[in-house]
Amino acid sequence: MTTSHATSDFLDVAAEERLYNQMRDNFWFPVAYSDELTDSPMGFTLFGENLVVVRLAGKARVFEDLCRHRGSALSLGKVVEGNELRCAYHGWTYNAEGRVTRVPAKEELSAAFANVQVPSYPTHEVSGLIYTTLGDPKFPPPEIAELDDPNYQFLHLDVYEWDCSLPRRLENYFDFSHFAWVHDGVLGDSEEPRIHDYDVDRVGGELRFIAGPFVEFTDNVKNNPESATTDRVGIMKQYQVFMPNAMKLNSDAGVTEDYVLWVAIAPVGRKRTRCFTYVGRNYPGKDADFRAFAQTITDQDKSIVESQRPEELPADLSGELHVKGADLGTLEYRRWLLEIANGIIEPTSV
Repeated sequence: MTTSHATSDFLDVAAEERLYNQMRDNFWFPVAYSDELTDSPMGFTLFGENLVVVRLAGKARVFEDLCRHRGSALSLGKVVEGNELRCAYHGWTYNAEGRVTRVPAKEELSAAFANVQVPSYPTHEVSGLIYTTLGDPKFPPPEIAELDDPNYQFLHLDVYEWDCSLPRRLENYFDFSHFAWVHDGVLGDSEEPRIHDYDVDRVGGELRFIAGPFVEFTDNVKNNPESATTDRVGIMKQYQVFMPNAMKLNSDAGVTEDYVLWVAIAPVGRKRTRCFTYVGRNYPGKDADFRAFAQTITDQDKSIVESQRPEELPADLSGELHVKGADLGTLEYRRWLLEIANGIIEPTSV
């Protein structure tokens, strides 16, 4: 059954600002793939803040990307002894708590700077991603069971950034009506664009829905298990949208075959978004082919999503027209965003 808890259907300019700040203060955001954070620091921007993520003594740490000596970026430095971060400019060295441990120009003064500390932020590493927060999250980062299932193989795309807001990017994944047009001949058929009715439920910090069938074609690696019997199939799709910035899709790819798309995104700023994508499946195929397939779909969406105006969501829910039934998933997502903007950040009853 569809549920709605929105306190208002109006998201004015002030509410847009509140939504951005509420997201900043109350949620976890991805900053790096776990397998890519090895022995070098990585700089990134989150909500306009320049930060650095680094693995020290095996644990991911996030700091302000600013040496306390002369303000150079710590992300240009290197890990030394496996557990400290050394600035590239003058060699100042910081421990896992962000405290200064060495001042090479005057070693005898190092102890005097022991209480100097770079601001640090909490980290959480789960399901192939490292998360951080600038506030006090109310929901945990999502865990994806399939990543630990030996029957599945996963790969990830390169991190990429788009010129759009976080909500615009995320809702693109469950905006069903675009499949037949933007992905015509692959994930949809422009001659059969109808969207069947479906329900949306809230469970904890998630939206959950199953939609379809959608017309898809079999001359691609995703639907290859069906290629021997037909050139196109009706696909059911099961979604979990983890508020406000992640999504998992389980898509049929055969009788028992399951294709998984896992996405988590983070705001660089109000109108620029950084995206992390995992693709998985429980059936054979070449990783390179699955990577190319996922990249093709992403590339098809990019110019469309970046063209949307306003870059953030419209000033109110009536600012854009909606198709009853077909747009239910995105409408429920927007209603929940309205609640977040109004400071209502609570998991629903399971």
